[in-house]
Formats: sequence, structure tokens, C-alpha cells
Amino acid sequence: MGKFKWMGVLVVLVVLFFVFDPFRGEPPNPKVEAQGKDIPTVQGSFCWDGLLRNQCVDKVYVDGLDMTKKSKPTVVSSNKKIDISFEDEPESIEIVRWKDKQDSEKVTLTGDAVTAPKEKGTYAYEIKAKWSNGDGQFAFLVKVD
Repeated sequence: MGKFKWMGVLVVLVVLFFVFDPFRGEPPNPKVEAQGKDIPTVQGSFCWDGLLRNQCVDKVYVDGLDMTKKSKPTVVSSNKKIDISFEDEPESIEIVRWKDKQDSEKVTLTGDAVTAPKEKGTYAYEIKAKWSNGDGQFAFLVKVD
């Protein structure tokens, strides 16, 4: 009976190890999708305190437009939901939508989603997320058609 008890404890520990990923060295990347299409993201600067490794990485990006300048935009329809989720939910999220260097605005995350604009054009979304372990910056690019 004792043998099964120890095997059970071992299984629980292994599951906890993989679920909580205590050795993660950077923040989790967001999963972004719209209309059934995955939207790739770019990781920016971050600081993260892991169990074995603490690090801050500064990327040379000015803003969401700069972060996505090499990205191919994902086409979405106007006024459609863009879902944004994280494997490990952050304590706070701030999102800025950029149309160009002079045209940016904060957007509200409602039910883990933002709404694509009405106007056609290419838009960069910059996400700043904070966890108890640190923070991260991410961006993605969409084309409203």
C-alpha cells in the first residue's frame, strides 16, 4: 500500500511541475486569434523571476509599430473580435492600438477580446502584461479589410 502512495505523490509532483512550469525564464506568450485564424505575436522587452533564473531582456523596439515592422498582417473583418489569452493569466494588461506614429489609442480588453476597428487599414496592437513574476511586452499586426 505504501508503494502506491509514493507513486501517487510522485505523479502529483510531476503534474504540478509541468502545469506551473517553475523553471520558465520568460513570460508566457499570448495566444491571439480572430475569426478562427491564429495571429502571430512578437515578443518585446521583459523582466521575469523564475525559480532558477531571473532576467531582464531589453529589445530595441520603440513601440508596437516598430515591433511589428517585419510582421505580415493577419486579415480580419471590421468590428470583429480579436481574442487575446495567456496560459498564465496576467494581473494586469494594457493594450495600445497603433495606426501610425501619430495615431495611437488605448483599447479596452473586454472578456479577453478587443474589437477590430471599423476603418480599413493596418493596425499594430501593443500589449503590456504584468504578473507577480514580472512583466512582458508583445505586439501583433492586423489588416482590417
